[in-house]
Amino acid sequence: MRRIQTVLLGMGLLFVLCARSIASSESSVSLEVSERCAVENHPSVLLAQEEVEVSKLKMREARRALGPNLTLKAEQTNGASVEELGTPDFTEKSYGLHVSQPLFQGGRLYKVYRQSYAQWESVQAKLQKAEQEALYTARETFWNYLKAQSALDIYQKALADLKKEKTMADKLRKKDVINKKTALTIAAQYNQAHFTVQGAEAELESRLWQWTAALGLKEPPTQKPENKFLIVSIEDISLPDCLEVAEKNQPDLLVQRKSAEAAFYGHLAGKSLYWPKLNVNGSYGRSGGAFKGERLELREDWQAGVQLSQYFGGSTLNVTGMQQKTSPKIGQTTRTESKTGTASLGLFDSYKQKTEKKEAEFTFHQAKVQFDKVKMDVANGVREAYANYKKAISQLKIAENDFELAKTEHKITKIKSRSREVPLSERAVTRNRMAQ
Repeated sequence: MRRIQTVLLGMGLLFVLCARSIASSESSVSLEVSERCAVENHPSVLLAQEEVEVSKLKMREARRALGPNLTLKAEQTNGASVEELGTPDFTEKSYGLHVSQPLFQGGRLYKVYRQSYAQWESVQAKLQKAEQEALYTARETFWNYLKAQSALDIYQKALADLKKEKTMADKLRKKDVINKKTALTIAAQYNQAHFTVQGAEAELESRLWQWTAALGLKEPPTQKPENKFLIVSIEDISLPDCLEVAEKNQPDLLVQRKSAEAAFYGHLAGKSLYWPKLNVNGSYGRSGGAFKGERLELREDWQAGVQLSQYFGGSTLNVTGMQQKTSPKIGQTTRTESKTGTASLGLFDSYKQKTEKKEAEFTFHQAKVQFDKVKMDVANGVREAYANYKKAISQLKIAENDFELAKTEHKITKIKSRSREVPLSERAVTRNRMAQ
């Protein structure tokens, strides 16, 4: 519960800081502020950061398992007298350090650590992907808003011009200077521009909320994106160069590559099932006991043991040996020193480990197939993006030529309409065409 409260508090603080950074702008929000807000505040990035922390703790846990386990222990027993039996009160005390260390596990512990390390790297790649996606969405929605705003400005200017044309046409029609068809054509062009402005206003509102969502905010900022378009240089980059860059840096590919590596070490760890496992443990301290009125003296207390286990045929053979020396307990008069050897056979108790080994093997094979699929998907995505990039350049050049042609046509039509070479309605038609 405390962890959840901390995360929610952190998200709230990020939201406030992001809102302040936007509010601090004088009249508009720059692209840099928009990007920073998205990275600091977007839920997908915050969740990815939390996942990195969890994965880091798991990696530390796996690394800690390579070393000895140490336990400090202190114990005190106070016994009350039983009057019917005539036994006095007594006290027993003991303290010491217990140590256990796996000496050989078939390499399982080290491979589990390597697996957790690869998983941590995979999660870091996921964080990188989340940040890149947040940045991309923030940039895309930022520019889409400015594009919608520019389109609205263009259509509003066209509407203002066409309103003048319609007003003039109405006057000329009353004086019977122009025919009804020309007047209706100009009115139709004016109405078309009017509805186009309404559509552009709705588009602008939609783009505003898309930008707000990309920033991770609940309500649109009071300041709007800074109306400052960049001059983009068109570079002649080749498709092989793009594929090479994606091979090294594409987040999905990095995530899957590290996931496959983690699955590989999990597969190796599962193979340790067939290797013998050797563990040692021991403790050292002092202990003792005394009846009420006697002097309590603590003496040396130690224990050393070894355990060997081996899998075969779905069962587990366990052999243990232990030697210990303890001080006298209540009711004893001498120190106790003993050596114990134990052998046990767990009948068909290793099916779970065998299942886990098979599952790890399947996960590894699945990760390899998934990696190949992601690699192919990334390459196809790069090819599609490259094709769209080239297509966009061509469309841009065509649009630039079309705009210059429409602008020239409108100028010529204005000149010809004054000398009655073309109908007055052609001015309205070419004005709408230029706006489009």
